[in-house]
Amino acid sequence: MQAVATACQTDEEVKAGERSLLISLREMTYQFLSHMIDIKRSNLTDKLVTKGVLSADERQALKKQKKTDAKVNTLLMMLREKTAAEFESFVAALGETGQQLVADVVHLALDTVAQTSQNPLHNVYGKSSFTYVCQ
Repeated sequence: MQAVATACQTDEEVKAGERSLLISLREMTYQFLSHMIDIKRSNLTDKLVTKGVLSADERQALKKQKKTDAKVNTLLMMLREKTAAEFESFVAALGETGQQLVADVVHLALDTVAQTSQNPLHNVYGKSSFTYVCQ
């Protein structure tokens, strides 16, 4: 009985550790992108509309922002709601707009933690790739 309780406790610890890792990945990716994206001098917004990552309304919302930091923050908040495929299109657009180093760092980070098929900005609370038998 004690072995089963220990195994369940270990599963919970794994779940908590995984959640913490994914939250840390999301925060690290957000902070990195918020400091490294060049939204002002590139045609990134237009490229994202062309790729279907952003809608025309989202482009307008970005254009309404006066400060560059506000534009970048608004873009990152929009990207939180996007699918993994849309996030990958965003990363590809970074490379296509002269920001290949930024795209490479994001890919390297995702590869390192085996999250390449995920949107690291997406809300990860309560999501897990493991199946837990202990409730």
